Amino acid sequence: MAQSSAVQFPRMNGTAQTRKPFFTEQRITAILFLIPALIIFLVFVIWPIFMSFRYSVAHWDGIKPIDEAPFVGFQNYQRLLEDPIFWKALRNNIVVVIWSLLSQIPIAMGLAILLTGKIKGSAFFRTLYFAPLVLSDVLVGTIWNWFFNPTIGLANSFLRSIGAPGGAWLGDPNLALICVLFVATWKFLGFYVVIYIAAIQGIPEELYEAAQIDGASGLQLHRFITIPLLSTTSRTNALLIIVGSLKFFDLVWTLTQGGPSNGSELMATYMFKQAFSSQDWSYGSTLAFALFFIAFGAAMIFTLLTRNRERTA
Repeated sequence: MAQSSAVQFPRMNGTAQTRKPFFTEQRITAILFLIPALIIFLVFVIWPIFMSFRYSVAHWDGIKPIDEAPFVGFQNYQRLLEDPIFWKALRNNIVVVIWSLLSQIPIAMGLAILLTGKIKGSAFFRTLYFAPLVLSDVLVGTIWNWFFNPTIGLANSFLRSIGAPGGAWLGDPNLALICVLFVATWKFLGFYVVIYIAAIQGIPEELYEAAQIDGASGLQLHRFITIPLLSTTSRTNALLIIVGSLKFFDLVWTLTQGGPSNGSELMATYMFKQAFSSQDWSYGSTLAFALFFIAFGAAMIFTLLTRNRERTA
């Protein structure tokens, strides 16, 4: 009689795998550390944005409680779309963004490459380029306001010394924004230089040594190694420039206050005038929420476009 073969079942390991609980000790610790920052973010960022939108859909006088203010719906936003000064301020903001991207990123990258090379006095020049960033915007605006003064300013004094006519500079609607762009580049360029320097110092030296063995020149090293490896840093700097240029306020307010004739008007300066000069709190809140929406939308679009390009590259 043939013996039936015994069915063998796989032996169960004594350490059977179990699903790991979500709230582990490490995650609970991380959540506890994140709660204070989350509370600060909600109170000082999210809540003001929500209240700004609430003020924008009401006729609020800035004194009575917002609950007693009559609801006006989207009348302020309709007024915004029909406001020519708002569109002029938005256009000026776009000019600031484009100028900052086209000037600060390539100049900062070039200076960072030079300052990370083996040149004498590189530490001094790093400090020199970063020094304007340490100064407050109000102080910088005051200094350059004196520099562009049509009567006693250094700009016109120099032009007169060489026999050239002076200009109105900040008093000229066609030159005011150009002066603001020049001062902004001088003020914030050092910030992006420092970021690029830190990124360049993180590139492994082995890459340059291998390329030099293959006969690559100095320009080829930066063209095929440094600049491509700085693409992530360039995207970060571009995102900071876009958001910062759209929220630009302190420096232009100290220099021109958006004038003359709204020649250097930006969305932030126009919002400040409507809220605190004209006491039109509801329309000022509308401009503030529109500024947030435009800056947030521009940042999201830029992030999505660059991320998709990075994936397809």
